Amino acid sequence: MNRRIHVSVESIMVILLMIIFAASMSVLIYQGSVTYRNIINNKNEEENVRIALSYVNMRIKQNDISENIVVDTTGYKGQDVLIIHHYGEEEGLMSYIYYYEGYLWECYTDGDLDHTLSTEIIPLKEMTFEFNDNQKAVITSIPFKNDNETITLSQVSTLRTETAR
Repeated sequence: MNRRIHVSVESIMVILLMIIFAASMSVLIYQGSVTYRNIINNKNEEENVRIALSYVNMRIKQNDISENIVVDTTGYKGQDVLIIHHYGEEEGLMSYIYYYEGYLWECYTDGDLDHTLSTEIIPLKEMTFEFNDNQKAVITSIPFKNDNETITLSQVSTLRTETAR
């Protein structure tokens, strides 16, 4: 009888150790997945910011004459709007680039900004434009959160001062 109690206690101890080991492994796996998800989210958000900055810079450089670029700070629903007047074969057409409801948008039209004609470019948290008249440059700023720290990436796109041919 004493031997049976001893075997039962040993079996219970082994089962308890296995439960503790399984619980520990579950916690480690969960923490690893949360950490991995945070790293991927931070990387994706940073990529989106860099893509948006590159996209805006490319659109500015396609029509980078200072008289063709305007920043409307009270543009679409209170958001900054970068207005690019095209020249050459696209003369008379305009691109409106703006942030609205979590996305960078572009409206390519021959009239006023119409959100229904706009194309969603990439998800962002926020975006601002500023026109520096002295340097003839457009400053694009996008804040993003990286490891509980908000970082603002800014890009300065300088413009030519000559007129279009």
